Amino acid sequence: MELLEAVDAASAREVPLALVIPLPAADTPIALGAASLVAQIVRTSGLDVTATVVSKRLSQRAAYDRLYIDSQRLADFIPRARLTTDGEVEVVGGPVRDRVGRLVLTSDIDRVSGRGALVIDGTAADVGDLEPRLRQCRDLVYITDTPFDSNLDAIREAGGVVWAFDPPSFTDLAAPFNPSEATGEFAASSELLHATAIAARVVRAPEAVTSLDQALSGTWKALGRLAAVTGGSENLAMTHAVRWAWGVLSTFSLSVTTPSSYDACVRRGPFSVLLGDATSHARAVSRQSAGPTRDAWAVVADGFADIYEAALERPKFALVQDWVREEAGERGTGMVVTRNQSAVAALTTDLNESPLVPHGWAERIRVVSVRDLACGRVSGLPVASMLITGPVPRAYASLLAAPAATRLLVTAAGEWEAGRAARQARTTFLALAELRAKTATESAVRLGTHPIVVRPAAPDIVVRLDTTVVKGADVARGVNDSPWEPFGLDVLKVLARTGAVGSDAAETPPPARGGDGDSSARVDAITVEFADGRAMLMDPNDVVYRKRQKNTRQVAAKSLQAGDVVALVDAAARRNLFDSIIDVLSELPTYAPLAALIAFWHERVARVSYSGWTYREILAAMRRNADPTTITSEQTIGTWVRGNSEGPEDAADVRRFAEAVGDTELLRRAGPVGKALCTSRTIHRTVGRWLSGQITGARMDDRDALIDPALGIHVADLLEAVTLHRVTAVEAKLARVPASAIGVLIEQSAIPGLAAPPLARGDRALI
Repeated sequence: MELLEAVDAASAREVPLALVIPLPAADTPIALGAASLVAQIVRTSGLDVTATVVSKRLSQRAAYDRLYIDSQRLADFIPRARLTTDGEVEVVGGPVRDRVGRLVLTSDIDRVSGRGALVIDGTAADVGDLEPRLRQCRDLVYITDTPFDSNLDAIREAGGVVWAFDPPSFTDLAAPFNPSEATGEFAASSELLHATAIAARVVRAPEAVTSLDQALSGTWKALGRLAAVTGGSENLAMTHAVRWAWGVLSTFSLSVTTPSSYDACVRRGPFSVLLGDATSHARAVSRQSAGPTRDAWAVVADGFADIYEAALERPKFALVQDWVREEAGERGTGMVVTRNQSAVAALTTDLNESPLVPHGWAERIRVVSVRDLACGRVSGLPVASMLITGPVPRAYASLLAAPAATRLLVTAAGEWEAGRAARQARTTFLALAELRAKTATESAVRLGTHPIVVRPAAPDIVVRLDTTVVKGADVARGVNDSPWEPFGLDVLKVLARTGAVGSDAAETPPPARGGDGDSSARVDAITVEFADGRAMLMDPNDVVYRKRQKNTRQVAAKSLQAGDVVALVDAAARRNLFDSIIDVLSELPTYAPLAALIAFWHERVARVSYSGWTYREILAAMRRNADPTTITSEQTIGTWVRGNSEGPEDAADVRRFAEAVGDTELLRRAGPVGKALCTSRTIHRTVGRWLSGQITGARMDDRDALIDPALGIHVADLLEAVTLHRVTAVEAKLARVPASAIGVLIEQSAIPGLAAPPLARGDRALI
């Protein structure tokens, strides 16, 4: 009620509103968009109303279809719609009683230009500059989960207000469900609110000095000196390199396995970030620099080498291992949060291989990435206990202050990193508390809402160094007061000019492509300009999806001409379209269990590589089964083990495989795993046929259709992952540009600052 009252009051007064809700992907944007529609219906007594929700989460699109007013489904009267490339409104699905009203859902804020209310979901996403929207629309609600969101200042400067919640406030807001009063969960479950409100926060590290803690501290300081030396305000390539180094340090900080274990799980590609290549990349940048900058980069390279060597001891893995062993014996659920999917895979493998971790630990404890948790891709919250494997980027700060668990543990490599993690949690908690206090004294007064009660509370953060216990507030500070970045330079603001990254949570590609001796920080590229005023630097032979008249196919970038249309994924030409579509699907709560079962299959079948079984022996055993398999080639089993195929065509082959290799764990779950593989294959084939038709030109219409009726997935929803851009000009003359800028949409005005004259053939040979 507090939330809705604030939104209604801001809308009535035409005051832009920012909501700070420090919960992992609280599902408010779609509900607030629907609430705006209802409020407009009440005011106008008609159904010709419009609201727009900007969100990158597909799950919110499906959620709108499940909203009802009494027994009437809202979407039957006001259907949801999408914005096409040209900004036209296109209805999704078939409304039963269409009355012209629309709830427009889009992932691209630049397409928004319509009337009605505007709700923008900034949770774990970079939405860009809000100032143009604030000038066009006063009925605007912006939602974020972090008190450090830079758009909060933009909303204040536009005359708006900030309405924030902090963990102590959740105690009063967690009302239980009461069917007789038709009240229920709106932004988050009562269990999640209660858990966050009472959460205990502990940072744990070895008491003895570790070489990893010293290496992390030394590299942190070296990166601060590097940023001070490089300046970065004019040299975008150097700014990118600093941003890359910062991201590498964050990955090292959140990793608990060896760097080689992490790198083994990284999907290879020209933009892959490998920890094993960090030192050579930094040295390459050093060689291409001069003076103090050269020396500063050399020190950073030495720091990466020290971290890589020290990480071989895995001092944090012992802490994680102990926590998993303890939590696996409890009745509750647990969750380990680490850097990304590569870190998830590496840590899961290490825990499975450890003789000190009990069998069946994965049934109670999940390993997830920090981004998946922040984006709402993790179900079953809250959990009893949550472990985060190290200090986090500022974009995920609220996971420390408002964890989705009653107990939070953050692991650290030593006293220095423990102090940094403790200050992150304390700083975020106090920032939320300050915003909550201002909500009561300023925002509520200005909007004329009911007074709210502020529950003052100090952050209770304990640091444990083995047996020594220290209060978080008493942890000594380092040279730099900020626990988030080792420099005062606003690298992100400078880098935003290239459009390459807008959040410290992103993992920036290395300043050189690949790691096989290529030390060049720049590559040759052509410039392709688009009708929206942006451009893209492309390697002439990079493959892009091109539509020319009625022919759509993959071609080399050098063949592009004015009038062509290029299909991009997330404003970039770096990712495969099919992989991106499947990533979008993975956000759906109904799709997530399928993905979990399939991941379990891949994890179990991969064990065969170390078991001593040959593919021929496994096939023979499966064919001797009372219900024999129909497969005839041992290479089919090889594709399962190597991960080259998703799994068996016949669901019963999962059971046969488990029986053949004696895997009792897989055998116990063979039925659900087999069904999941079949369902996933059906969805993937349907998506693949649709996508292939779009690319090859076999299907040129954009008519809406259901990809999967059970999941409620529409073609129009998947189209949000792909944007089309019309080419207006191609500059075929090669220019030397940072490799990081290749394949990313950039403002045309930024291109001259990136380009340098191409090298002569002799100079190129020297590199």
